[in-house]
Amino acid sequence: MAADQVLTLITMGISHFVEKARWALQRYSIPFNEEVHAPGAHRFACKACGGRGSVPCLRLPASASNGSNSSGQHPACVDESTPILRWVDQQAAQRAAAAGQPPPPQLFPASPEGEQVSQLVQRFDKQLGPAVRVWAYSHLLFTPVIAQAMVAPPVPAHERWLLRCGGWWVLRRLMVKGMGITPEGGEKALAKIRACFDDMAALLADGRPFLAGSAFTAADLTFAALAAPALGHAYGTAPGLGEDTPLAMAAQVAELRAHPAGQHALRMWAEQRGVVLGAAAGGSKL
Repeated sequence: MAADQVLTLITMGISHFVEKARWALQRYSIPFNEEVHAPGAHRFACKACGGRGSVPCLRLPASASNGSNSSGQHPACVDESTPILRWVDQQAAQRAAAAGQPPPPQLFPASPEGEQVSQLVQRFDKQLGPAVRVWAYSHLLFTPVIAQAMVAPPVPAHERWLLRCGGWWVLRRLMVKGMGITPEGGEKALAKIRACFDDMAALLADGRPFLAGSAFTAADLTFAALAAPALGHAYGTAPGLGEDTPLAMAAQVAELRAHPAGQHALRMWAEQRGVVLGAAAGGSKL
């Protein structure tokens, strides 16, 4: 694929929502470049290509833009993680049709389970993902481990410099105020995580292998990706559980890992994260 036709995924290395989009793109062997930014700087990069200012944002070359927006123009980007997953489904089906092959399994199937998949993904996006973020920051925001993960290469040098020259102090104050990063906020977020895990365990109690039935879907991908920080699973520049993890956080991670829903998410990481589908991949592993 020519350089001017390659997609660009605008990201922050520590974002679990980014990992959700990265997982889908890699699973369906869709080539992309990743443009990693420090927190704060990501907003300018996303808005510059037509996004709302949050990651992930998938910048599209003109040849990859499909459909039109409300103004009749081709969109410059696919904004946020769930629209990216739906776009991946569309692209995978189109590529298979062009190759004269049957489409690969969809993340959002057209089967009767499709509505449940959409409802689960919406719940994870609105409840689980934000709760995990608040919980994680309530433990890590004032520790070196998260500061280092936020500015780890390939974050541009000038963005790292800005954070180290006072920007980190400002950013932390804004995050505390905007997201309620306090010990109390962390406890409330943990309660929401536990409630979501309990509900997913209830779904899985009938022996089904996946959240919506017999097939891996966007529900399983989204749950595993957004639960990753709570399970101490590494991704991007997020280091996962390690020697630097605060003791209280490590104890809660151990609890969530042992939970039936946590076990399901970890199984998705082990069995599904490396799967590559598509005409060229033939169902291989990363």
